[in-house]
Amino acid sequence: MQMLRNIMVGMIAFTLLAATCAQAHDMWLEKRGDKVFLLYGHPGDTDPYPLSRITSMTGITENQWNISLEPLEHKGEAFADLGDDFVMLAVEFDNKYWYNTDEDGWRNFNAPTEIRSTIIEEGRSYKLSKEILAWRPFLAEPVGQRAEIVPLKDPTKLKQGDKLPVMLFYEGKPMPADGARVSTTSDMNIEHPELAELKKSEAIEVTVGPPGRQIIIGKYEKKLDETRRVWFAFSLTFTTQ
Repeated sequence: MQMLRNIMVGMIAFTLLAATCAQAHDMWLEKRGDKVFLLYGHPGDTDPYPLSRITSMTGITENQWNISLEPLEHKGEAFADLGDDFVMLAVEFDNKYWYNTDEDGWRNFNAPTEIRSTIIEEGRSYKLSKEILAWRPFLAEPVGQRAEIVPLKDPTKLKQGDKLPVMLFYEGKPMPADGARVSTTSDMNIEHPELAELKKSEAIEVTVGPPGRQIIIGKYEKKLDETRRVWFAFSLTFTTQ
């Protein structure tokens, strides 16, 4: 009986772990009046997070000038005051170092550390996001984030059901297809949108959701060797009428 109970507990723990990994948190920006807020979690379900992990918040002007924004914290949310006119906002977030072991599952540390159990996967994790406030032609090109989604035309003019072609870029070049995925809808009402694997380093079409705020989510896993990885989670948000 005790052995059966242990097996059942192990199965429940594995199921919870699998669900946690499958529903990894995303990050996006949301402008509210003269402030921009950084949200962490899923549309409609966000969580607090360490402010210290934000490595940069930037406003981009229509002259392509980058202005550093100071992240502040209020009731578990990070925000920045907007003291200028921007066409895009961007943020980068260091999600530190992760280990997936046969004994403890996924654990997060500030830096690589000694692990005694067998390591299945390990690596650095980064999160990045961009928010389009006003469309300008240069936004159809990378703006300098290490991993980013680039719309190939003005997404703010599209209607529900329209197709938006986007490209994924890594370090300013088309992202390798191996390990790259992107959501095929920008519908923010879908909490966990399906992510399609890239077949080639080419544009992919995203179906626009109902009028209002839209989000496109991307993932990229760069394999360094059999166990070491670098993970990127990145998003693009904009608003349609």
